[in-house]
Amino acid sequence: MKYVFILISVVILNNCGCTSKYIADRNLVEDPRFEHWFNIRGLGGDVDDGKNQAVFPSSELNIGMPSWTIAQWGTRYNFADPTVTTKKQLSKYSFQMKNQSKSFTVNSSTGELEMGLFASTCYEKQRNTGAPWPHLLISTPITDVRVPSGFCTVENIKKLRLQMDSKLLSFSTSQINPDLHSARFSIRIIIQNLTKNDDGYGDMLWFNIPIFDNRCELPVETFGRDTENTDASAKFNFNMAHTSVRPKSSTFFKENKVEAGEESGVIPTRVDLIPWTHYAFQLARKNGFLETTSFRDLYISHISIGWEMDGAYDGVMKVSNLSLMAEY
Repeated sequence: MKYVFILISVVILNNCGCTSKYIADRNLVEDPRFEHWFNIRGLGGDVDDGKNQAVFPSSELNIGMPSWTIAQWGTRYNFADPTVTTKKQLSKYSFQMKNQSKSFTVNSSTGELEMGLFASTCYEKQRNTGAPWPHLLISTPITDVRVPSGFCTVENIKKLRLQMDSKLLSFSTSQINPDLHSARFSIRIIIQNLTKNDDGYGDMLWFNIPIFDNRCELPVETFGRDTENTDASAKFNFNMAHTSVRPKSSTFFKENKVEAGEESGVIPTRVDLIPWTHYAFQLARKNGFLETTSFRDLYISHISIGWEMDGAYDGVMKVSNLSLMAEY
């Protein structure tokens, strides 16, 4: 009877808003070394049904449902199409797929991931304002939004330490308008009201952590409605400043120019996100968003990482040491 009670208690704790000082710290990213494979989504657009089209095996493990999803909207050549994409195992732990518009290499032993987006192959002419642009993103849920875990309730987390290292392996441009076009690599977290039967259930804000932006060495804090294109969510969008997540001296620039290649340094991202979630929520409420949501209703629901290029840029970013460590 005692054994049954303990099991029930654990289940209840995992699915409610309760926490205890005896709860151990945990990495909210379930698969930080990318061992559990990737679902591959389509290219987007009218002919894409939004469903998974293929799987990329990133390890020799026999897994069930992949942990991660690859989004490749607007990139012209589909990772799910074997006629244009090659997939191969480079070593015991290293796996790669590649086509004309993208490359994707995973080492599931070290947790290193190289994401290459070659947007110059995706544009037949210069992109105009409002037109879609290429993405290469990976994403994973932090909690099941249907039955959210109390471990992911923002109010219950004392510290939420985000960590990732980044190295820009290559970067180039061709035929771009610097007043309109950019190449950005970032981490994006969804903070969402997942309190069932609440008036604000499902409402959310975008919480963005900058990694690289070719337009400026030190991106500043910005916020507002997500309205970048016709598919935008219209939700509150908060972008942290570069200096809030890493030292001012840690950049991808040298003498005001982007520095890439083996000689470039590894750029660390280290930040406790909890004070910033309070700040972003207050900003959202002040600006007319999340009006029927209380802070106690908010959960960390989702994380994505990767490239967006709204001009003809080519770049490869290597990331490693990913964690989102919650302290209760």
